[in-house]
Amino acid sequence: MSEELTFEKTNRLATVGEYAVRFHEAGDGPALVMLHGGGPGASGWSNYKHNLPTFGASFRTLLVNQPGFGGSEYPATFDRHYLTFAADILCGLLDELGIEKAHLLGNSLGAGVAVRLALDHPDRADKLVLMGTGSALSVGLFAPRPSEGINRLHEFSASPGPTPEKMEAFLRTLVVDQSLVSPALVSERFAAATAPDGSEGMKAMQAGYNNPTFADDGNLWKIASRLQHDVLITWGREDRVQPLDGAFLALQLVKNARLYVIPNCGHWAQVEAKAEFERVATSFLLDGAA
Repeated sequence: MSEELTFEKTNRLATVGEYAVRFHEAGDGPALVMLHGGGPGASGWSNYKHNLPTFGASFRTLLVNQPGFGGSEYPATFDRHYLTFAADILCGLLDELGIEKAHLLGNSLGAGVAVRLALDHPDRADKLVLMGTGSALSVGLFAPRPSEGINRLHEFSASPGPTPEKMEAFLRTLVVDQSLVSPALVSERFAAATAPDGSEGMKAMQAGYNNPTFADDGNLWKIASRLQHDVLITWGREDRVQPLDGAFLALQLVKNARLYVIPNCGHWAQVEAKAEFERVATSFLLDGAA
């Protein structure tokens, strides 16, 4: 795309019911929604800003901030599982934007939301690209759980509270190439995670995800065989947040799934293997060839 895609130029705000939803938008063509993970300070822009030019060249691309992240609002108390609420909000956003059906690309927590939407609202989802799928669909077979990355995530908020050092320790579990964890990235993510809306939103997400009343609604692997969509599962071979063995049950259960493993790559394939990930995902979404 010839136009520079800055935060300000792509920033959007919509209202879905009583909740504000913040997102970034660029490009034309079939709709593609990109959903970020659940780490502290995450947002659509933070996760995918460097991928927006490539995907925006072929798709009407939306980087959506999920409830509790990046200024997107959330209820004081969730009346359903977080994945279900987030999927319902996303459907409402598609309605607001006049989008009948969209491709869904989700990393970690975002992959869970993508699958939940495709299961609950199958006519609204086209193809799915799932990256380092979160615990909703990823069931560990061999590697110890909780993983190193999940332990670092929990330690970030543990007493005596968040610090830049804890943020750096968490971010370093996301990639093999440690040079990608720059002081600027640590500072950016720490500021987002410790801002009032960021810290409270993270707590709300975790409460909505772990509420025992709705716990089984988060176990999407139990109903994954119902998924009829074409699915590309991508995974970094050295993922220290969601280890690779978590991919195999989903691959077996989902009828139309294929798995693409990227070597020398961690949880952030869209960053660490940017060109390869963009090529494989774009090819799959446009014509089905991975």
